[in-house]
Amino acid sequence: MARPSFLRIPPVRAAAALLTAGALATMTACSSTAPASEAESTGKAGGGEIQIGLLAPLTGGSASDGKGMRQGAELAIKQLNERGGVAGYTFKLKSVDVQGQSNDAVTKGVQTLVDDESVKAVVTGYASTSNFEIDEFAAAEKIYLIGGNTAQTQTIIEKDPAKYPTVWSVTPNYDAYGVEPVTLAESWADQGLWKPRSKTVFLVRSDNPYSESIADGLVKTFESKGWKIAGQEKVPFGAVNDWGTVIGKIRSADPDFIVNTDYQVANEAGFMRQFLQNPTKSLVFLQYGPNQPQFFELTKQQADGVLFNNLAGLVPSPNYAPSEQLKKDWKASYGTEEVDPQGVLTYSEIMIYAEALGKVGDPDDAKAVGAAIGASDTEQANGRIAFDPATHLAKQGDDFVPLQSFQFQDEKKVLIAPEKYKTGTFRLPPWMK
Repeated sequence: MARPSFLRIPPVRAAAALLTAGALATMTACSSTAPASEAESTGKAGGGEIQIGLLAPLTGGSASDGKGMRQGAELAIKQLNERGGVAGYTFKLKSVDVQGQSNDAVTKGVQTLVDDESVKAVVTGYASTSNFEIDEFAAAEKIYLIGGNTAQTQTIIEKDPAKYPTVWSVTPNYDAYGVEPVTLAESWADQGLWKPRSKTVFLVRSDNPYSESIADGLVKTFESKGWKIAGQEKVPFGAVNDWGTVIGKIRSADPDFIVNTDYQVANEAGFMRQFLQNPTKSLVFLQYGPNQPQFFELTKQQADGVLFNNLAGLVPSPNYAPSEQLKKDWKASYGTEEVDPQGVLTYSEIMIYAEALGKVGDPDDAKAVGAAIGASDTEQANGRIAFDPATHLAKQGDDFVPLQSFQFQDEKKVLIAPEKYKTGTFRLPPWMK
């Protein structure tokens, strides 16, 4: 089914339609034209309650991600309101469930938020699998801060960045996902920590753009480094309960390295449990899923040895104040210092929006708020967020948003790269000893 286009009606501000020119001039003089510092200190920039929309998979296979997104957003809004709000405004969250990320569910959610004039900004870790909603929010001149599927975000925006002044991604380009696991594997071989028998890799992907783009990048990098692709399998997007056929092919290939880019937590946990019934002498890398606390809850000691990485989580350094503060605040609110990586995204997104609103003063001037977001350079819990004007993505790197690589060891998540932040080193998985 083709995705329906929205019927666009040019937005008309009710206040502007009712005010006389003199009254409007008076209001403007004491509000939106005030410097950001004055707006924040005097509260004269406006008043009332702003709704911030949240698009999240609150039900379905990615509900654990949706829970984290909502927790991060709720915590940010709670803190902002406790500080007295921004530019005279307080905030309220309006959550919309995108369920299994189907086009229909996302389209319905976007329409709900676009139609609500009290919603001045929308945040998400991810909503659709293709990020098609970017065009809808840009057309509606609604602030949209997003995290996931940055390859899709870049493809949409880089053709005409000026068309998307209200859309920004707090996550960098995913290119590093397609390179880093290979780089690390070869470095471990060079250090004598692991010896590949035949330089072979087996890749499993899911039928969705996120999984496919990362798998494609890894295939390209492995082959460029002289590795042989021993096999590839694609599974349908959605719940996968029986991995028997795929794992049977992996056992026949007996590769040195196994990569599974199906990011859904329950799927990857099931894959790992079934693989360990008769494992091959292979390193196992799982894309994204092990970052979620639910993965360890489903696997426990069976997680030991699993490799994974993330561009979305906390910067795990005890000397990095924003992440340490969020850990404390998260524990106070939710009883654990295990900050959900999707929660980190939505928390940071709302704080970035609030800072931009404080500079502009007028939540209805979405283009000005968007420009302030694009010009911002802030220290957030997931790193230093500064945006590339050509793609509207956050910049990637150890001094910006770092790609963090982990391994479960002794039932704990250990950071093994980058060097700047690592807390441990790679170990051979228990099934290879």
